[in-house]
Amino acid sequence: MTATRARRLAASLLPVLLIAAFVPTAHAQQQSEEMQIVIAAEQLVQQQKPDEALAELQKIFDETDSFAPAYFVAGMAYRAKGQVQEAFDSFVKATEYNPGWGAAHRFASMYAADLGNLDASWEHAIKAHQAGTDMSDAFQGLQTMSEAPENLDAQLAAYRVFIGPFDTTVFQESGDTALQGGANSSASGRTDVGARVVQEAATDIAGYQQEARRQFAASRAFGLVQQQQQAQLIFVTEVDSLGDNMSRRRLEGVVKLVDAQSGEEVYRRRIEFANIVSRGDLNRDFTQLMGIMEGWAAEQQR
Repeated sequence: MTATRARRLAASLLPVLLIAAFVPTAHAQQQSEEMQIVIAAEQLVQQQKPDEALAELQKIFDETDSFAPAYFVAGMAYRAKGQVQEAFDSFVKATEYNPGWGAAHRFASMYAADLGNLDASWEHAIKAHQAGTDMSDAFQGLQTMSEAPENLDAQLAAYRVFIGPFDTTVFQESGDTALQGGANSSASGRTDVGARVVQEAATDIAGYQQEARRQFAASRAFGLVQQQQQAQLIFVTEVDSLGDNMSRRRLEGVVKLVDAQSGEEVYRRRIEFANIVSRGDLNRDFTQLMGIMEGWAAEQQR
């Protein structure tokens, strides 16, 4: 995978990867002003106007630093300008804010190789494979440039996981029982309370789902995919208690890994997250859970 070959391959993929790649991302629903800017910037890159594209994208970066599609197109703009380090950094950012984005990992791998950072190139090539992207050509090229990681086969065999539903059905049906520990209202009233809390917790639930994506994408025992049809396992969270304190929201329930083909439950564990509002607490509790699930995955792979 020489620098010239990497750039040529990147250029050949450009017309088909950009908007198509956005569709399955966590930001697909945001057909908003930000996405309109990204689309306009993509068109400028296609017209060989990378500086104008970057100027458009800066409108997004002035408002937020976490919109993954903007980083992806910025990477393409920097590629067109021959700024390899900036292109690499942009694609890495895209993977950080949209975990499991195979196309972004693929480009990050290419430009890491351009920079001579073969460890990073291997890392992103593996992550792209785990995300469901065909990386056979990249692995062949990398093997002519450096030795493969010792645990390559194990990483390539990692379970591909799709982050599935955050199921609040039990909680909404139990209502006050889940909130207060007692059946002290009618069934219809309890349902209303549960639905209200779920609505109020929408941002916190989204944060939990994003942390799940980040943890699975970072794991060596699992790979994260963004389309269910690419998955071997589906990660499901069933909630039976969701605190109504908006500054400290406790989560209790069950996480499951479900076989994507058969629908059979293959793993189940009770969870108690102290506070999903706090990023630090959420990261700590999820890291502990991920360590336990990785132990299970290691046992299954033996």
